[in-house]
Amino acid sequence: MSSETRDINELFDDIVLTEEKHATRGYEEGIKDGRALGNQEGYQFGYNQGVLLGEELGTIYGQVVAQQQLPHTEKVQRTLQQLRTLIEQFPLDNDPEADIIGAVELIRNTQRRLTAQLGTKKGATTVQESEERKDFSF
Repeated sequence: MSSETRDINELFDDIVLTEEKHATRGYEEGIKDGRALGNQEGYQFGYNQGVLLGEELGTIYGQVVAQQQLPHTEKVQRTLQQLRTLIEQFPLDNDPEADIIGAVELIRNTQRRLTAQLGTKKGATTVQESEERKDFSF
């Protein structure tokens, strides 16, 4: 026999608790694996959204710079400069304090206001149609 004698109640407790121990270990491993997978999916989603946003802001910025080369009213020039400044001040780092959503909305609203000020006409087939129809996209 063994030198260590265990009480029968301890043996039964070990048997009963074995299932609980395995369930707890499985839960902890599942949480760890889920976090790792969730982080990867979150990274990929954030990266894709960042690329799309960068493309949008880059397009707007390019159009603003091009429009600044043309003669415009003082009001339009101010809006162009305001929009350019908003894009240049857009956060480039992952700062948790930055209001990225608010900054994007402000840029988009300023861009819409600029488009209305410019009276951009797109897709008109005749001179009369182009004078009658206003397209508010940029």
